[in-house]
Amino acid sequence: MLIKNNNNLLSLYIHWPYCEAKCPYCDFNSHVNEPINSKDWIQSYTNQLHEMKKQLLEHRVNSNKLNTIFFGGGTPSLMPLEIIESILNTSLDLFGFEENIEISLEANPSSYERNKFYDLKNIGINRLSIGVQSLNDKNLKFLGRLHNSMNAKIAVEHATKTFNNVSVDLIYALHGQKILEWTNELEEFLKNNNLQHLSLYQLTIEQGTKFYTDYKKGLLNVIDNDHAADFYKISNEILKNHNIFKYEVSNYAKKGFECNHNLNYWKSENWIGIGPGAYGRIWSSKSNIKRVEYQNYKNPKTWVSKNFNKSQFEKTNFFDSTTSDIDTLTMGLRLNEGIETFKLHDKSIIESDAFKELQNKNVIKIKNGFLKVNKNYMIKLNSIINFLINS
Repeated sequence: MLIKNNNNLLSLYIHWPYCEAKCPYCDFNSHVNEPINSKDWIQSYTNQLHEMKKQLLEHRVNSNKLNTIFFGGGTPSLMPLEIIESILNTSLDLFGFEENIEISLEANPSSYERNKFYDLKNIGINRLSIGVQSLNDKNLKFLGRLHNSMNAKIAVEHATKTFNNVSVDLIYALHGQKILEWTNELEEFLKNNNLQHLSLYQLTIEQGTKFYTDYKKGLLNVIDNDHAADFYKISNEILKNHNIFKYEVSNYAKKGFECNHNLNYWKSENWIGIGPGAYGRIWSSKSNIKRVEYQNYKNPKTWVSKNFNKSQFEKTNFFDSTTSDIDTLTMGLRLNEGIETFKLHDKSIIESDAFKELQNKNVIKIKNGFLKVNKNYMIKLNSIINFLINS
């Protein structure tokens, strides 16, 4: 008998590791394109899906049906269509789809990928996320992107004509970028495109990237925190004026177009992760285990070899209630609405002196069953979470 718990949504994440080039800021598991055998990849993805079905049953997860699927990367719009279609068909057979399932795929503005938009829609993709990253050619070159601003403009126009749900990723608050330059670009972009969702990321220097190496050598400058805060505040105002509202620290949507897949992450629901470097987390009904995390091999060739005959994960981690609470808080406090307190199991963090101190300073609060950060302090979210967890 399957035991129903409060975390009963189920998502599927598929990682495609290949890109046309490695961007200097990117710390995701991505690799420059190389020849592959599509049949081998289909077999490995299929085996992982079957294995995850077994794991859901073993841990007595009330999986219901998939409510979201997300193809990420890398650059999944470079995936052969036969692989995407096979994954969707196998997923439907094994898990079933909710009636209004959200099926997202990431794409870049290149002409090759743009020409596949109709085909992607025809095989079941209903939400497209385009990695525009910048709205002018100077910054695109700095970010190592292969497209230019005209490519981006054409791709977004084509996407909004093809899909009813389009998201765009942008990176801003670069060193030397003028606020007026950024706001003019953003205003014009929003005025000319009917977008449902935007993800705005301030440039961060991640370990293991070319930018990190350059930064350590003194070859790369970054914007100071106060100036970055100015960018953040004015961007929020502009998007709100266009009826695109912040629902997570870096994500904005028109009402009803929030990314359901990412919401499942932030709300600590169940998700399956397949493909090189992907990971998944499910809530277990077994005794002494709260959550199980499955980690995949990162190297694409290793991943295929380990999963072609029988699915193998590189590591499986078991979270106790304290570890799962830390993860739930870290993810959930990113949301404007916060996280529901019933998802915290041992409650030790919200009974701590650190929590009471933040509560007394009106930095965080519990209201109507939700634990949330005061919106005026969201820009200091990482510091708040560190203080809560480590004090």
